Amino acid sequence: MRNQNTHDGPGAGPNQGEGDRISARRYNRSVREFIDDGNVEDAARDAAFFVEQEPEDAKRAEKAARKGPHRSKVSVDELVAKGRTVFDRVRPIVDRVVGRVRSRLGRTADRKS
Repeated sequence: MRNQNTHDGPGAGPNQGEGDRISARRYNRSVREFIDDGNVEDAARDAAFFVEQEPEDAKRAEKAARKGPHRSKVSVDELVAKGRTVFDRVRPIVDRVVGRVRSRLGRTADRKS
């Protein structure tokens, strides 16, 4: 099976740079299909109804959409810039897991003794 992140051509490789052409093509194809299927009128009516029924929610949704997607993951570079390493970020999670495993193993060991 061929890797979908690759493309043919000189200097071809999985890294597409800042603009992800594969995702852009997929998005453009989906938009064309949406329009060709005649879904625009229905979507516009649904949106108008929503704005009439829930104006405050519509304003909040529009404001959030204008801001763009919210990144939930922090890159390693951002952590390092903040003075935190990946280890610092993961350590509390590892400590919790280790504590749970120790408590379970401790109970198991006590029963065998």
